[in-house]
Amino acid sequence: MLTRKAAALLLGFCLSAFCEDPASPSPGTLTAPVEAELLKPLNVRSLAIGANVFARVTRDWNGPGCNLRQGATLEATVQLAETHKGRAESKLALAFTRAQCGGADMQPMELLLSAVAHVPENWENTPSGPMSVPVSFVNPTSFGNRGGSVAASRPARAPVIPGGFYSWHMELRGVNHHFPMSAKVQPGDVIDIKGTKLDLGTGPNQSSVLSAKRSDVRLDQYTQFLLVPSSLAFGRSEMPLRLPPGSAELSDRERGQTNPSALRATNDIEVCAPPGCAVDLPVTSAELQGPSATSIEVRPLGYTPRSIANLSDFTDDEAVAWLGSEQLVFAFNTHRLIRREGIANWKATHRIIRAVLFDAQSRTVTRAVDWEVMDSNRFLWPLSGGRVLVHVGNELRVYRAGLDVEQTIPLAGPLQFICMAPNLELMAVATLRERHSPELHSKLRDDLGAEPEEDVDIAILNEKFSTIAQASTVTGIEPPTLLNEGQVTLFAQPNNHYRLGFSSWEGKSSTFARFESSCRPGLSSMMPDHLFLVTCDAATGRFEYRVLGSDGKLLMHGEGNQFVASEEASGSESNGVFAIKAIHSGQEFIPGMDFKGADMAFEELRVYRAADGKRLLAVHVKEPTTSRGGYALSPDGSRLAVLSQALIQFFQVPKP
Repeated sequence: MLTRKAAALLLGFCLSAFCEDPASPSPGTLTAPVEAELLKPLNVRSLAIGANVFARVTRDWNGPGCNLRQGATLEATVQLAETHKGRAESKLALAFTRAQCGGADMQPMELLLSAVAHVPENWENTPSGPMSVPVSFVNPTSFGNRGGSVAASRPARAPVIPGGFYSWHMELRGVNHHFPMSAKVQPGDVIDIKGTKLDLGTGPNQSSVLSAKRSDVRLDQYTQFLLVPSSLAFGRSEMPLRLPPGSAELSDRERGQTNPSALRATNDIEVCAPPGCAVDLPVTSAELQGPSATSIEVRPLGYTPRSIANLSDFTDDEAVAWLGSEQLVFAFNTHRLIRREGIANWKATHRIIRAVLFDAQSRTVTRAVDWEVMDSNRFLWPLSGGRVLVHVGNELRVYRAGLDVEQTIPLAGPLQFICMAPNLELMAVATLRERHSPELHSKLRDDLGAEPEEDVDIAILNEKFSTIAQASTVTGIEPPTLLNEGQVTLFAQPNNHYRLGFSSWEGKSSTFARFESSCRPGLSSMMPDHLFLVTCDAATGRFEYRVLGSDGKLLMHGEGNQFVASEEASGSESNGVFAIKAIHSGQEFIPGMDFKGADMAFEELRVYRAADGKRLLAVHVKEPTTSRGGYALSPDGSRLAVLSQALIQFFQVPKP
């Protein structure tokens, strides 16, 4: 049994800052603590003695007899679980006894829970945290020869690699939580969890005990832990209670923050001044009276809108895409009953997507195929040359006109994401790689009620779908936003401030914009070479959307209202036009709340000239689909296809 003072003496306590690189401790020196985070919420009321609790390591660690890499699993057992009712205080004792030491299986590893901290502040609004994975690759095309307005104004630079190749750079970033290290952290500290204290080694089997006097012990998901090997905690007798030389708090960079004094006082993309920037005014009734449409009824194909299903977010169950200027493919989830006999995880998503090819002139069906898709994510992306990329089974397929397979690209694991540059000549493909043994995977899945986090392999592909670079990391990496000239990254900063940073393929960095948003911003790129940014007004909370050029210049700004449930944008392959889709709810829409398709009143689609933001077309359609996408501009930008009311409607777009 350890008192707080004795624990401090025994631990020597390097918790505030690592006395050496935690990945390579020197013989005879104090081992740095293990940093980890809780995988799901804990409430002492729902726990029984002997229950398992899982945590995830957040920083690589090497120690006596065990090497833990970021993402490794720690397992604890509940030694004591007492509610507040009828007692002076509620107690929860955890003994960490097993860890994923350098492999897929769990091994015996006793760790003492030594400090606890609340969930990192505002982590849910941090799209780009301190974790980064640099990727370098070579390309036969120079930065100055790529498509896009910026590249056109810059000279091609000389090859830097023998053989006429050029060195390009990309950085993949993601959210990675860490314990809030500080010189003031002491053994037994509980940081920012009011009314809770921690006693080290005082519970059964030398477990640490969390207690609360006025309520039951509760811990949120992502609660941060510091742990030390029990062999060190209970085996050393004389260690000074002092910080090692050179100790300091973590830098702002490691915390994912920036010094507030470095922030600009005002948003530098707030003012949209014509003629350089178009203010997107609300659509008028006169505009809506002009467009007329032809349509195709899609119920006979087996498609049924699911307007009464409860949804937590918009789905990826339908897609519309052009195969050239005269063929349109409509793909949808058939919601067919599927035999799951022999499938290890019977809860896993398994969809049969039916793809139907139409002749755009005659409106007749020319072909239909079924695709097996093993997740609920996006499955179709438009490509240049009147083609589409489709995720089917464990491969990517390129389909050309006629819905004929042109090429297949095998995947090493389940698809995590695909990101493409607007000119479609570069893409990042992320796949999952199993981190756990089958037994541990099953155990985590049953405990969490969802698939556990896995490692991620990223491949950079060129326009011929050849792999030109590879990298590996852990889940949490954010899909990169790519322009033809480089990469744009969204950096979260204190007080709801954000920064858009640009890094060219040659590695030169600049700031595109700084702004405020009361919600997590949405950022995407689109043809011809633009950015679409969705934010929330800091004062009203309403949606705002902006279109920026590839040089960061603000080209268009518009505002939504409290009824807007979703905003997205896409462009055409040629002709310099893009479309924005906004789904409007019949009542005030609150992000994060469940909804039904029947709650959506209408969908508004607007088509613009990319050069100056002039609006060319505006249409309203009723009974919108609850899928992302569900609309497509033809490659030449002359027609807009929209899915709604179990119809595919075709609108003619005026010439730019």
